Amino acid sequence: MKTYQYVVRLLKAKCPATLPVSVRRVRVPKGHDGLCELKEEKFLIRIDKNLLEHEAIETLLHEWAHAIAWPECEHHHSDEWGKAYSRVYRLFLKEFLENSELN
Repeated sequence: MKTYQYVVRLLKAKCPATLPVSVRRVRVPKGHDGLCELKEEKFLIRIDKNLLEHEAIETLLHEWAHAIAWPECEHHHSDEWGKAYSRVYRLFLKEFLENSELN
């Protein structure tokens, strides 16, 4: 999970949400790979602990976009969420492609 941890740090440093974000690998409800919730003035992103690393990264990027576009996308994928997801994914691709340590 070296790359996954790198992506968490990358997002916190270069793509912060309006409130602090806590990321945890845990069991999530059936039918979900991840969830983003607002709890006590911070975002809690939960990623299913059974996902493979590349799946966990994809889910993390998806959920991070929810944190950035909150509250417009709290329960759905709004236009604001799409813009946030694009921003997050471009950052990931730029860092990943430029960082030979991760390849």
